[in-house]
Amino acid sequence: MKTLFKIAFFLLWVGTIVEVSAQNSSSQKTLLELISLIEERSEMRFLYREALVSNIKVSVSSNSPTLYKDLEDQLSKYNIGLQVDTERNQALLYKSGNNKSKQETVISGYVVDAETGDRLPYSTISWFQDGEITGVASSTSGTFSARIRSSKNSIPLLFSFVGYESKRVDFNISSSTELNDIAIRLKPKLYGGSEIIINGNALFSPSDTVFSSLIEAGSFSPLGDNNSTKALQSLPSVLSGPAIEDGLNVRGSSSDGFRVLLDGITLYNQSHLFGLLDGLNGDVLRTSGFFYDVTPARFRAPLGGTLTFLTKTGNLQNFEGSAGLSNTAFSATLEGPISLGKSSFLFSGRHSYIDDVSWFNNQGIIKYGLDIDRNYEFQSDTVEKIEDRNVQNITGNAFFYDLHGKLYFETSSGSQLIASLYVGKDEANQSYDRRFQQQLEEFETNNEWSSNMIKVAYNTQFENNLNSESSFGFSDYYSSYFKEDNDFRRTENDNNNQNASIEILPFSLENELREVQFNQRFSKFFNDFELDYGITYSDFEILYTELSPRNQSFKSRRTSQLLDIFSQMDFTNSTEAHVSLGSRIYYFSNGKYLKWSPRIKAQFLPESQISFGLGFSKNYQFLHQLDFLTVNSTDFWVMTNNEQPPSSVNYFTSNIRIRPAGTLFFQIEGYYKLFDNLRIHSLSNQFVSSFFDEDDTTPFLFNNTGVGKGLEFLLKNRFDRLSLSSTYTLASTELENLLINEGKPFHPSYDRTHQFSLFGDFDLSSGLSFYASWNYATGTPSTTISREEQKETRIGNYSRLDISVKYVLTSNSDEKGELLFSIYNVLNNENPWYSEFKAGLNTNNNRIEPGLSTVYDLGIQPSFRIKLYF
Repeated sequence: MKTLFKIAFFLLWVGTIVEVSAQNSSSQKTLLELISLIEERSEMRFLYREALVSNIKVSVSSNSPTLYKDLEDQLSKYNIGLQVDTERNQALLYKSGNNKSKQETVISGYVVDAETGDRLPYSTISWFQDGEITGVASSTSGTFSARIRSSKNSIPLLFSFVGYESKRVDFNISSSTELNDIAIRLKPKLYGGSEIIINGNALFSPSDTVFSSLIEAGSFSPLGDNNSTKALQSLPSVLSGPAIEDGLNVRGSSSDGFRVLLDGITLYNQSHLFGLLDGLNGDVLRTSGFFYDVTPARFRAPLGGTLTFLTKTGNLQNFEGSAGLSNTAFSATLEGPISLGKSSFLFSGRHSYIDDVSWFNNQGIIKYGLDIDRNYEFQSDTVEKIEDRNVQNITGNAFFYDLHGKLYFETSSGSQLIASLYVGKDEANQSYDRRFQQQLEEFETNNEWSSNMIKVAYNTQFENNLNSESSFGFSDYYSSYFKEDNDFRRTENDNNNQNASIEILPFSLENELREVQFNQRFSKFFNDFELDYGITYSDFEILYTELSPRNQSFKSRRTSQLLDIFSQMDFTNSTEAHVSLGSRIYYFSNGKYLKWSPRIKAQFLPESQISFGLGFSKNYQFLHQLDFLTVNSTDFWVMTNNEQPPSSVNYFTSNIRIRPAGTLFFQIEGYYKLFDNLRIHSLSNQFVSSFFDEDDTTPFLFNNTGVGKGLEFLLKNRFDRLSLSSTYTLASTELENLLINEGKPFHPSYDRTHQFSLFGDFDLSSGLSFYASWNYATGTPSTTISREEQKETRIGNYSRLDISVKYVLTSNSDEKGELLFSIYNVLNNENPWYSEFKAGLNTNNNRIEPGLSTVYDLGIQPSFRIKLYF
């Protein structure tokens, strides 16, 4: 009897346990927990947006044979639909919408990172319509809206983003032709790089990635960390240049015509340590885009090009971080959720140790950047260096740092509240002895800049797919440069004979710039086009101070307000042509300038094997970066005013693109630019004070005109593990001013007639890759600019070979680390940089006199970067 009782008790106990277990299996749990459980136990992968599903709880057993039917029924009360594709193992969660006409299907939502939930701006969404490929691009906030005409019950769409694995999703539209709030989750490629998206090709086209291996940021930085400007010099539209620089020359424009935006706010100094590396930490950059032809109307397009960066928003699901070390700096990044699926944070910092460790020519780089004893040779055989005038006993210090911060909040409806922060600083100074008037004297050179930027943005979507982006931003920039022993060339007329001498005098520059910006932008997708419109307001205050032989105490403080109204319509649904019509109207209060900037661009047969395009824009520029001959470390800005009109350019562009095969791409582009009111400083290109009237205290000319024109060729071919690219540019830039060269046109110092580049990218094995680049360019003008007409001469040709090897360490298909080793100027060529007058010894009469010299770029420079993920 006892045995029978024990058996009965045991069966009752087991039954109770099974019942409790079954109840626990189907008890309420969050939808995110259920998704994780299903993905752990099966190959099914869900496509969803975290904020859409983070608050939803369901009571579905993961072991139920009717799991997906039960889940679909429970989600319907939240107005969330579920589509399951068992063949592709994909489950799609989306916000239910109203039925529309069967002739048109609207699919809208977001493209996000599968691992972090971070949105992916400028993703491409493509599909076949009427037998030809077409598509759209996601917005800066990662949203998309695709309107598709189809009579089928299923529509396949391809989602892609540079550096991520593409994903095909089949949408079932048999019961609904409007699918909203869909989140497509793309997985990062295991060995993906940090590429820059180039504006010029159709954004939804497979040719988006044609430039990807050309412009991987950080491949050839002389200091190890990322250098986007160096990466962009591989493009035929960008002038090849030296290691040390303070901007880019894009299609005939000076560095004044190049702008860098971080989350929509202008960075007024974009690089650390004399242009050798980016002022931004590449670990936090999600997307970057480069606009070099007809820029969309939502941007204040300068005369050259615009480089835009968008920072990551932080991981919405997990805490993660990274730590990095290069031959000049160390960095660390931490990110993670504040509230799971709803909000996140990201903080990243970088600080140099270039002054603490004497390796990889660190001290030599500082000296070179501060224009202390740069390598040079006289162009004339009759002038020799004065060896005892070289600098001695060099001491000093240098450092830089930057800090990025971001807070991100997202609602279940998809609205976003984003706060961004950037703080950067750069400082270098050296003291040294130099022979002056027959004795050694101590001199010093100092360079400093700091930049602080904050931005708060709110993005939301109203009814009928009207997207709104509202933002407030503030930027505070300071820069200074002081060289106690700057070489100035002075000319004097004695009995109709022109004599010249070199004087050593102090040279000082100081600049403060503050900008407050408000921006409101709307965008909406219609049946045949996308409409983008809005308004931007900026309040500027600029203080510029200069101390030089001609301007003993020049000081200018100016304020102004800039109000812009812009609109653009993009017609991209047709396979015959893609047309963009843009307009931006400016009002600049200092001078009461009202200007209209039209922008028109058309690409015909965009997805055919042969396509061609035309474009025109009228660009205006109200802030001007001054270009100095030897100051390559810090940017200095002045403002348009009542006496000095804004700079402008009439810009014509055209192209022919040929895609004979999927892996082969050939492109020819041409441009023609008419410049007006360019700024040229009195110390640029060996200017002398005699160019100016005695009562004119302005240190720069502002009424210069010019013509820029060029042809650019690009050829790229992809193989299985090898990618080869070649570019060639034939270009000319001429400026004109009545005070220069007897009023006849002359070529500025950034004019190169020929430029050729060859690139190779080879995957050696899993995680190991080799990259090489060779740049060749003819010399720039070395002629001294004068009132009298001068016979043009040019410095020698430029030839540089760079290589890099990259290894990515992986574990369980996850990146755990990265090692990059690169060598700048492998052959250690003495590449001409610019020409400058220096004091030398005349071998005919043993007298000290000015001689025109050629200053050379950096020699061989190795670098490394190590990065660990955790």
